[in-house]
Amino acid sequence: MKRIIAIVLAFCLLFALAGCGAKNDTAQKIHFTFVVTHDDGTEKTFELETEKTTLGEALLENDLVVEAAGSSGLYDTVDGETAYWDDGEAWWCFSCNGEALMVGIDDTELTDGASYEAVFTRGYAG
Repeated sequence: MKRIIAIVLAFCLLFALAGCGAKNDTAQKIHFTFVVTHDDGTEKTFELETEKTTLGEALLENDLVVEAAGSSGLYDTVDGETAYWDDGEAWWCFSCNGEALMVGIDDTELTDGASYEAVFTRGYAG
């Protein structure tokens, strides 16, 4: 009887370990909207889905932003348009649901169903 119990326990342990090692193919996807307002005032809306956790990662994954040369975490190109600070103090203002982000896009955790915006901006009204 002890041998049967030991075999059953061994099989249970084997199945439990196999389950822990299995890859999770059902990673949670986050759906969000990304609205870009270009320098000429035109808007372009992207409906995105990702398994990434931050806005920066998701936008990079979709080729929607490019990091400024020689910087780390500073994005000067959005949807193919570059904002040059030396040209009228141009920059991209990122927001979520209409409120300016308090951290960079690499540190902005994605929220399912949220709307993120990037607006081409000149100058700073601080």
